[in-house]
Amino acid sequence: MSYNPIKNLNELKKNGRIIGKANYVFTPEISSSIGSIHGSLFKQRESVVMGRDYHNDSLMLKRAYTSGLMSTGINLLNLSDCTFPLLQFTIRRFGASGGVYFSGGHLFSEDVGIRFLDAGGIELPQSEIQKIIESYNNYPQQVRRVDPNDIGQITAIPQTADVYIKSIQQFVEKKKIKKANLKIVVDCSYGPTGKITPLLINDIGVEVIALNTHYRERSSSPVPSINTIRNTADIVKASNSHLGVCFDVDGSRILVIDENGLEINYEDLLMLFITFDKRIQKSKSNTIITTPSISPVVKNFIEDCGFPIKQVENYPGEISRQIREERACFAAADTLKFYFTEYAPFSDGNFILLKILEIMTLQNDLLGSLTRGFPKGTKINKTIPVSSELIENAHNRLRELADEKGYKYHDIINELKIIQDDVFTDIKVALYRNAILLSAESDEKEKAQEMILELEKIIKEL
Repeated sequence: MSYNPIKNLNELKKNGRIIGKANYVFTPEISSSIGSIHGSLFKQRESVVMGRDYHNDSLMLKRAYTSGLMSTGINLLNLSDCTFPLLQFTIRRFGASGGVYFSGGHLFSEDVGIRFLDAGGIELPQSEIQKIIESYNNYPQQVRRVDPNDIGQITAIPQTADVYIKSIQQFVEKKKIKKANLKIVVDCSYGPTGKITPLLINDIGVEVIALNTHYRERSSSPVPSINTIRNTADIVKASNSHLGVCFDVDGSRILVIDENGLEINYEDLLMLFITFDKRIQKSKSNTIITTPSISPVVKNFIEDCGFPIKQVENYPGEISRQIREERACFAAADTLKFYFTEYAPFSDGNFILLKILEIMTLQNDLLGSLTRGFPKGTKINKTIPVSSELIENAHNRLRELADEKGYKYHDIINELKIIQDDVFTDIKVALYRNAILLSAESDEKEKAQEMILELEKIIKEL
């Protein structure tokens, strides 16, 4: 593999973040330069929290970034490997001026991305990211260098996860949850979640069967993969557990499986929280924020429940900023992210899980029953059988096809949501058979049918 130098940092801008193939396009030299540019945006001696996922390429780029940031006189609070919500929590707890997180994401990929955060733990807006990019393209004109005695310091903060575990459970009725004698299955997806979630769930008195809590090198499959999701569902049924969840590798969202081993979709989870969360129910004068691609049925459901609704594009950090601007009581993105504003203006998979456990406890019912009666939209559905060889990497292949066709889409762990010509189409791998499931919704039925036929043809060519 040879070095492929970039001429402009805009080449690495993707989906509002700086992302590139580690050590090939996104090199340590680039990361160090970005660190010195980012550090120059703060006042000397301010503090920044930094973290990463488990992978060595993220570690390498984070260390290079560290040298650049220190050279500008900025102090670093080092979380080492951590979940993204833990980093966001730490920024707020320590009153830091910002943060940075390196992660390869949940797909099989040699790409690593940087996420920049402000003092509230919210990702920087596109305008601020563009300033960093423009400064890099004019490097080192806007970089501050300090005397050797003023170089920034690195401080380890190893007990932060313990503080996080104790703090997050204070927002739910943990004593009642403990008395419910629940048992759940948690797939930690080989990420830093494995060091936190089993301890958190055990701490509130819920029996937990924890899977994939260790580090594993990247394979050719996304994480979680359809096989790990199926495994979680099978263990839920075999162990008579009340719930199963599969975490995204950065810990910010979860895929939810009910007591019957069936996946609960985003729309049903959204309606579950609006219907049964006590704090949301008491805040009907406050706005609920969603993305524009939400189903019309769910939009009507929210408005019928008495909530004003505002739709916001799901750019990095944008929903969080709108929560503050609108003083919203709740927000949700159809990437399976849910924002409980009494806790924080960002999505945290652990907090989502705690809220589900609280609702199940207070309603004295299981998730499959609680979500069964919610309204469903009128959709065009299609099941496409595929080979077992394709299933394991189907999610990555579907993403590649969506990129090739220029479709706008959201990545929802085990599915894609294609947004094309006012048609919303979900593409997902079936949980209990080797098949791809298509489901399209539109105000114009003919458009939905055309989209199904178009995608069916593409998938069969795989």
